[in-house]
Amino acid sequence: MILTVSDSTVPAGSEVGIMRIFPGKQTVLIAMVWVFCLPLLVSCSPAEEAPEAQLRALLKRGETAAEKKETGVLRQMISEKYSDSQGQDKRAIEAILRYYFLRNESIHLLTRIQSIAFPQPAQAQAVVLVAMAGQPISGARELERLRADLHRFEITLASENKEWKVIRAEWRRAEPGDFF
Repeated sequence: MILTVSDSTVPAGSEVGIMRIFPGKQTVLIAMVWVFCLPLLVSCSPAEEAPEAQLRALLKRGETAAEKKETGVLRQMISEKYSDSQGQDKRAIEAILRYYFLRNESIHLLTRIQSIAFPQPAQAQAVVLVAMAGQPISGARELERLRADLHRFEITLASENKEWKVIRAEWRRAEPGDFF
């Protein structure tokens, strides 16, 4: 059996790649490679997704990782070059995250991306509002009732080896009205 993969951008009749599928262990191995590697290739392809969409996805992954207390995922999102106006580096931010995760039994976030800008092709700035509570937050109207901590983050990101990483973040208290 021959499996032919073709691309609609290639003229009809042209073959992009041919893979012979052999019975037995090799078939399983090839299938596993395709199942596990193809999503990685698609998700890493810069042509597939616009930079703003990449940043929105990154911020969503960060929100999910924070709610699940996945320090390792968040650590990978922070550049080794991270520094902020308070003199903190990547290690200091990791320590803050660990402390916050230990201090709070459960973490629920409500995020609002106020803006994303690209002052340079390989640099981005995002303003993100984050409400943090110990219970699920279904909407901005619940913020006062839940006594959520409200923050406004100004995040600077840089493209490092085709991956967006946080290189700077400043934060301050936000007001409930900012979320509407």
